[in-house]
Amino acid sequence: MTTLSALQSLIAQGESETLELKRSTAELKRAGETLCAFLNGEGGRVLIGVSPDGKLVGQEVADMTLRDVAAMLGRFEPPARVELSRVDVRKGRQVLVLEALPSRPFAPFVFESKPYKRVGSTTTVMSQDEYARLLLDRNHSRHRWENQPAVGVRLEDLDRDVVPVSGTRRYERFG
Repeated sequence: MTTLSALQSLIAQGESETLELKRSTAELKRAGETLCAFLNGEGGRVLIGVSPDGKLVGQEVADMTLRDVAAMLGRFEPPARVELSRVDVRKGRQVLVLEALPSRPFAPFVFESKPYKRVGSTTTVMSQDEYARLLLDRNHSRHRWENQPAVGVRLEDLDRDVVPVSGTRRYERFG
């Protein structure tokens, strides 16, 4: 849970590659786009209830607000891990802290069917080439033949001329 003093320190740093400020949940769609960019990058936080100039305005957080946030989080593919915490800023007003944890092995993420990336303090749609490269990287790392189980293969079936010697990083030929 983020404390008020930690929140104030974070806000003092200003918007960056890992921090976005939103006045209210009226900007929830833009918050989702930015979270998507954070998921495709090094992670980051969106603070809802903070004006662009860094003023803690907070907002009333009702059950409907939390449902709207949950619905927004449901528009990510693949499903994303975003942590939600609330910080009291004054009576009846809170800042919502949405933290996208670093998720590079699962990138690229899309929000409402579009991939986003962060450039400085700006969120932008990712190019098709960059999206395709990230998608290929993700699928390659999951489906590489080296990562697949060798069901039904016995030690005698292995080609001893190309199998690495256990405990070394080099290959040796067997006689």
